[in-house]
Amino acid sequence: MNSQSATVVGAGTAIVDLLARVDDEFLARELPGGRGNTTWVEAARLDELIRHLRERGIQPEKAPGGSTGNLLCGLSELGCATRFLGWLGLDDDGAYYRDTFAESGGGIQSFKYHPSKHTGRCLSLVSPDADRSMVTDLGASAEMRADGILPSDLDGANLLHTEGYLCGLNDRTFLPRLFEQAKNAGIPVSFDLASYGIVRECRDGIRKYLQDYVDIVFANELEAAEFAGTNDPESMLGALAKLCPVAAVKLGALGSVVRMDGRTVRIAPEPADPVDATGAGDLWQAGFLFGWLHHAAPEVCGRIGSVLGAAAVSHFGARLPETDWRDLRARVRALL
Repeated sequence: MNSQSATVVGAGTAIVDLLARVDDEFLARELPGGRGNTTWVEAARLDELIRHLRERGIQPEKAPGGSTGNLLCGLSELGCATRFLGWLGLDDDGAYYRDTFAESGGGIQSFKYHPSKHTGRCLSLVSPDADRSMVTDLGASAEMRADGILPSDLDGANLLHTEGYLCGLNDRTFLPRLFEQAKNAGIPVSFDLASYGIVRECRDGIRKYLQDYVDIVFANELEAAEFAGTNDPESMLGALAKLCPVAAVKLGALGSVVRMDGRTVRIAPEPADPVDATGAGDLWQAGFLFGWLHHAAPEVCGRIGSVLGAAAVSHFGARLPETDWRDLRARVRALL
């Protein structure tokens, strides 16, 4: 399979990112216990945080975001056909998200629109050490419903990618229905555990999904540790690999470990000057999946992931400029 023939459908939370650099004092005051994780809030609390930032002279930068959206845009930039299955509001943020996704080369025909809910937002607070803490109001994304999934949403898909954030939807039948449709159509599935808080709250459901439906599972070290109950990378990987044919655990500056084709492979990190970790894991996954779609060896899949992840962490925000992508595409082609 080559990139021109591969179609990836991503089902996830369509979120507009609001990016802000903050100091540790702001995080300690506003997010006690929530640093480095995703905190779920109502719209009023998110508006309050934005007001507190502006009172300190900080104006958040707006960008399209969401884990699945970031991954799909990365795949689009590398040459894959992509399509987003997600819910937007009938508002300016919804139009902004749809239009920027289309500009990146993604298909917009599977977006759904909620008649009254606003488009989801995520305030990404970037600390001096380049870590990010996310405060999210799902908005319309919380209203994703199983009866909104159309047979045409998976037409022509070579891969379905989705995320753990959907475990917390109001309609808990959404993910099982989506997985069943993919399984019946013979479409492989990749799944991102999303956050350690999600794993903690939805562990049993996630375990069943991995065992029954998922072909490729991604986790960072915190998510994998929460799932496996251990901090040992090999043991974390093993707990996931028992359930899925392909498992990858991202270890940040220590690289990653991958179980694929019956082999365990350690991937060295790509050198980077950390600026902002927002979207770095998502682009790592995009690179890995691009290699997988090309039937590349696990070492190559992981290396492509590392190249894209390093580029993301060296840039503020999850979306990279075209000048960066030209160089990245050349590097990826050389690896395949």
